Amino acid sequence: MKKIILLSAMMLMTVVSFGRTRVSEKAVVVADTIYYAADQLCVNNPSQASYYRLLKQQGTGLNKEDVFQDFYMDGTLKAEGGYNFIDLNNDKNSQLNGEVTTYYVNGKEKLHGKYVNGQRNGFFTLQMRDGSVAVVDYRNGKSVYDYFMVTRPNGTQEKRPLSEIKSLLQ
Repeated sequence: MKKIILLSAMMLMTVVSFGRTRVSEKAVVVADTIYYAADQLCVNNPSQASYYRLLKQQGTGLNKEDVFQDFYMDGTLKAEGGYNFIDLNNDKNSQLNGEVTTYYVNGKEKLHGKYVNGQRNGFFTLQMRDGSVAVVDYRNGKSVYDYFMVTRPNGTQEKRPLSEIKSLLQ
């Protein structure tokens, strides 16, 4: 019975993560396409870019918000979410705000979490390639703990040192 419940929970989590969208199809493009190289510096020639960005607005009146969508050069969604500021020269300086989701090249969700004025805040989930899910709890841009939790597809959990999370994000 435990295995059935665990399997059901894993399947539900997978379905929920695939159904998550941040940017509405009705969002309006408000700027020219921005091209970035792998080092996150802006390039003028699309042939030198590793991804491109569309800046959009969605909602109306008090609900209007600035959102972005990044795409791999083949048109596959790379990332989407809200922002306060986009640095047109160096994307490392951009300030994200609100929910942001990144995706692997195959289109599957990679990382999801919330930014507040450019800082990670709350639980960030990383869908790992082996089917495991890593979770890190952030407050004001810093991890609350010196570890993160990984839940394996078979339901086992383990603590991992926070130093390992950067290698998993690549």
